[in-house]
Amino acid sequence: MQQTPPSASYQIHHYPAALIDTRSPGRSGRLTLRPVLPQDQPLLGALVERLSSAARRNRFHGGVKLSPERLQQMACVDYRSHLAVVVSTWVDGVESLVAEARYVVQADGRSAEFALLVDDAWQRQGIGAWALHTLQRAAAQAGVQHLHGDVLEDNTAMLGLVQRCGYALSPAHSDAGVLRARRLLVPGAEPDHTPTPARRGLLRWWPQSHPARMPVMA
Repeated sequence: MQQTPPSASYQIHHYPAALIDTRSPGRSGRLTLRPVLPQDQPLLGALVERLSSAARRNRFHGGVKLSPERLQQMACVDYRSHLAVVVSTWVDGVESLVAEARYVVQADGRSAEFALLVDDAWQRQGIGAWALHTLQRAAAQAGVQHLHGDVLEDNTAMLGLVQRCGYALSPAHSDAGVLRARRLLVPGAEPDHTPTPARRGLLRWWPQSHPARMPVMA
């Protein structure tokens, strides 16, 4: 599934303000989790640019430099089939993003792929779990029955996070060295495993040009 690039007339019709949350993790200052906004495009670019090579590999399963068009697609979402949240902080009056997380609903309407990244300097402070729980709650309220994402098998931090959040792990189809993390959001709702293009491994059905490719990191 490929998201259509936003047009010049893109407008926010339903901003999910109920997802906004704040925390003060000790000496790290105040953090705000909120749905992404179009004006976050340069902040998303700065966040990705700061990632270490290892973090970039974990998030995108390889090195990647995002174009302005792809960053625009990441910042301009419809909040229905594609929902994204960011975690921001302010230092000396300047806002910066320390994490972003998103899900995209598949063609079946019952499942969604998720992605998550946290700035190297902000990892192991509970930010990833905070963002992931927010995605789960939003997806369940939107009628999504289960979330899943692909994780490199040597990404131990992310594997530990998803397991703590109740995800089951299994080998990803046709992707050596990649594990599929999956969590049911609705008790008893099992996904349809019919092998359609929309349900193959993430790197198979997700276009390489899509800005929100879903391999994940912690």
